[in-house]
Amino acid sequence: MDWLGQSEYATQTVYWSSLSTAISEILVAYWAHYISNTDQYLKSLLYSNNLCSSSPDNNCSGKIEIKYYMVPGFNSTGPAMNNGSSTGYKYPGFTRVNHGKYAVSDNRAHIGTSNLMWDYFYATVGVSFGTYNPAIVLQLQQIFDADWDSPYAVPVQPLQDGHAFSS
Repeated sequence: MDWLGQSEYATQTVYWSSLSTAISEILVAYWAHYISNTDQYLKSLLYSNNLCSSSPDNNCSGKIEIKYYMVPGFNSTGPAMNNGSSTGYKYPGFTRVNHGKYAVSDNRAHIGTSNLMWDYFYATVGVSFGTYNPAIVLQLQQIFDADWDSPYAVPVQPLQDGHAFSS
């Protein structure tokens, strides 16, 4: 799923702070239609681990971990033909992606059709299901853990020296 702790399509950018502060492990799909701003945003979230431990006055107890889920061939997708000529793409467009859209905590599961971005919940129509049922929560946690531990899950690299850009 695409994940961005802010809006992408709204005219004015809306930051979704409650989502960003509630997450400890994020598994983000990396595919041909990957949102370019996501990488910088995720690296900034990783930097919050440094900020959290930078002062004894900070009241932080968690640590965020982020991985990309990269299905082999994600960058070899597209239409087979263009204007009567072969494009050379190996796989059909909009494939080769782990497209699950769910969130799971210790006691709650959320499964939906929307990406976890502010405007998906504000301006689009989707379907979602939330439950505290322990069996469903456990099953979804097992699915997440299998993906998290998969060889296709690659850790997001932190910002170099804590800076997004060099001067």
